[in-house]
Amino acid sequence: MKIHALSTGTVRVKHSFLFPKSGRRRQLSLFTPGAFSDPLPIHVWVVEHEGRRILIDTGETGTANDVPFAKFDVRANEELPAALASIDLEPGDIDSVVLTHMHGDHMDGAVHLGELPVLVNAEEIAHTRTAGARFFRKVLRQPLPAGVRFEPMDLDGGPFGAFVACKPLIDDGRIIVVATPGHTPGHISVLCVDDDGHHVLLAGDATDTLEQLRARRHDAVGPKPAVTVATIDRILSHGAQQPTVFLPSHDPESAARLAARTIL
Repeated sequence: MKIHALSTGTVRVKHSFLFPKSGRRRQLSLFTPGAFSDPLPIHVWVVEHEGRRILIDTGETGTANDVPFAKFDVRANEELPAALASIDLEPGDIDSVVLTHMHGDHMDGAVHLGELPVLVNAEEIAHTRTAGARFFRKVLRQPLPAGVRFEPMDLDGGPFGAFVACKPLIDDGRIIVVATPGHTPGHISVLCVDDDGHHVLLAGDATDTLEQLRARRHDAVGPKPAVTVATIDRILSHGAQQPTVFLPSHDPESAARLAARTIL
């Protein structure tokens, strides 16, 4: 098994996004003046195993609109085709695509994939159809990418390790979708058991950084902070049971931890 860390540009987010206030100010502070972080990567991942190439998330595009709490820097030559070219692949070489969740910096790059289905937790797709989700997409100018074939996926494989629901993606059980709700209601992560037995967790925005995981700190975006903290505790519990490499999409250290197989 090979796991590649690729990047499609960067994003800067408000400090109040990374270190949220309490109570009602948690989300309100996202829309009031405040300092921004240094540029953070927008990672996507390619897993090569048993002759298949699975893409986890699709990154952002250069046409992305900034929002009050996030500023994007994505050039045309940093979008998904260029990221794949860095490992001598093209979009047509990808066999399967899985989204951790349906935020623009994780799904917009799917416009480069033609008719290839993009697997998304069915609960996540249902959430995007709610009135609240549609309202915020319009206000924040964050439309769903046009022409993308989002295909619902049910996590019907029962528990896996510390995670309450899963779905194996391949027959040998070494690439598994696991439920990690919080940042969004249907957020998932992809767990890969590498050739040395490490559990490599491609964690999307389950947390923004390893530091946030260890601090057991919810974010400013998830609708129910307690759900995020419960997911964090499951990840930490899994890491206590298995040698787990934790790789959030925007952590500047994720690629280095993957290369070194640094475990929790």
